[in-house]
Amino acid sequence: MTFTAFTDPWTLACLAVLTISLVWLAVVDLKTGYLPDPLQIVLAVSGLGVALIGSPIGIAWQAALLGAAVNGGVFWGLRWVVTRLKGREAMGFGDVKLVAAGGLWLGPWALAYIMAAGGILTLVGAGIAGLATGKPVWKGEMPLGPGLAAGILGVFIGALAGASWLMLVPPTLP
Repeated sequence: MTFTAFTDPWTLACLAVLTISLVWLAVVDLKTGYLPDPLQIVLAVSGLGVALIGSPIGIAWQAALLGAAVNGGVFWGLRWVVTRLKGREAMGFGDVKLVAAGGLWLGPWALAYIMAAGGILTLVGAGIAGLATGKPVWKGEMPLGPGLAAGILGVFIGALAGASWLMLVPPTLP
């Protein structure tokens, strides 16, 4: 991995905006159980702006828009199916919007990474909270937003660091 990308002012500015937005959303979600639209709008508009100006991880504006549509569509579908199966709301619409905004920053190929990291980190967080409080958190509500936010940020940082296993743009065919 290479960390020379972290010295460029544009890259650092993008990383700062993404980090501040995602940490703020995660904290609000942990405290209130909601991911507020104004913060989501800042995240989405800045992600599209970065793609239009020149993403430091190489996400073109077309891939950013496709990422928002694919990520949001998949999560909306997942929310719909799980809600029908459980007979009650299974995931807030804020989580759908967060993943769609993450698609503007990372493109459509990042969805599997975001979902995996979001799910794993949410379960780990719930386990730690359960151990700390002595109460099983899974019997109540577990906010998914902080795990998704960490996944989005982790993928972005991994792409900046040049993680060889991380593929955010499709391979070109000969």
